[in-house]
Amino acid sequence: MEKAAFEAPEYQPDGSFAVRRFEFSGDEQGGWRIQREGKQWLKLPAGYRLLETRACGICATDLARRFLPFPLPQITGHEVLAQDQHGRRCCVEINASHATRMRGIEGCPFCSRGLGNHCPERLVLGIHDLPGGFGPYILAPVGALKRLPDEIPDSTAVLVEPLAAALHAVDTVSLQPDDRIAVLGPRRLGML
Repeated sequence: MEKAAFEAPEYQPDGSFAVRRFEFSGDEQGGWRIQREGKQWLKLPAGYRLLETRACGICATDLARRFLPFPLPQITGHEVLAQDQHGRRCCVEINASHATRMRGIEGCPFCSRGLGNHCPERLVLGIHDLPGGFGPYILAPVGALKRLPDEIPDSTAVLVEPLAAALHAVDTVSLQPDDRIAVLGPRRLGML
């Protein structure tokens, strides 16, 4: 059994932060128990790996988190660069679905059709229930880990998640060579 006990800033419904004590205990095969202030907070099924946070970017979603339809408080942060117990760096796909946990895919009509990002049972790292990267540890879905080459510095690696979101937006439309597009928003995602 693995354990990680730590304090982390937790985003509150009023937009403030409060430091709370957390403990993750469990393992990849049997699932995880998350305690907050010594009480059971969340129970996760198998398919999550304990990682240490190295860096975490901040985006508009983090700043507007209290206006999203998911309950607070929560440790936010989803643009995560983390490392495993061997020091290997990875970025994390933020959706924790059956597909990314690599369990129960065949029983889910969304995950079994390649629509894990729309799975109604998914959690979302730092956005919907799953504690995010503004804490020193995260629990990441095992199939959502993307190893990074050593040549990519940490300061660039935290941009992998927003870059993936930008590329996904381009992939979802059928652009033709002469098509003209407009990108709205001068912030990080729009620039990527």
